[in-house]
Amino acid sequence: MSEQTSAGTAVSPKRHRGLLVSVLAYLVFCGLGLISRYVPPVFALFLIYGIVFPIVWAKATHDWSSMGLMRRNLGEAIRWGIGLGVLWGIYTYLVFPPDVGFPPMWGIQVAIAVPVWFLLLSPFQEFFFRGWLQPRLQDAFGKWWGLLATAFVFTFWHFFPELEATKTATLPLGSVAGVLSTFLAGIVFGYAQDHTGNVVAPWIAHALGGIALVLIGRMTFLTYVP
Repeated sequence: MSEQTSAGTAVSPKRHRGLLVSVLAYLVFCGLGLISRYVPPVFALFLIYGIVFPIVWAKATHDWSSMGLMRRNLGEAIRWGIGLGVLWGIYTYLVFPPDVGFPPMWGIQVAIAVPVWFLLLSPFQEFFFRGWLQPRLQDAFGKWWGLLATAFVFTFWHFFPELEATKTATLPLGSVAGVLSTFLAGIVFGYAQDHTGNVVAPWIAHALGGIALVLIGRMTFLTYVP
């Protein structure tokens, strides 16, 4: 009985510290996002933080496996990522169909979207939320509550900065459908991470979902001035 008690008291402070670190790291993530809305050059630092911080942490702690940054189940992760990405693209089209037609230079927009989403926009979110934050919230709250908590903070972050009604994105994120869809995306991507144990799955799924936004004209990278 005493061994169980001592073990329990030893684990609890560790979980509390992990939760505190998670909150601080998340606040930095949101803060950089908010500042980048008003100081555009900060957006580069924002992207770097989301990608580099989890990698540096994993290297410093020698904990690559909890983030899913390993070759384990790589083939399965790729299949899951492609399948979920295609399904999420279809979902986006059905729930948020294009309302203004396709943007000018559509082919160029799509060509830009592929590398940008795969190399920047998806990994800076997935490395941080699913790779780094989700395992820590699951340690603190349990597997499913931790997954739901990650989906919740992922949804909340989309308003730091507010990504709705910008020059590049026309999704109504502030609507009920927008909030629920973002939360659902967080659950889907989080489950893919849990199921495969590899961050490649949500990485690919999120990238394909983002590319789908460009395909249906809901997101652009170039502004046409006649």
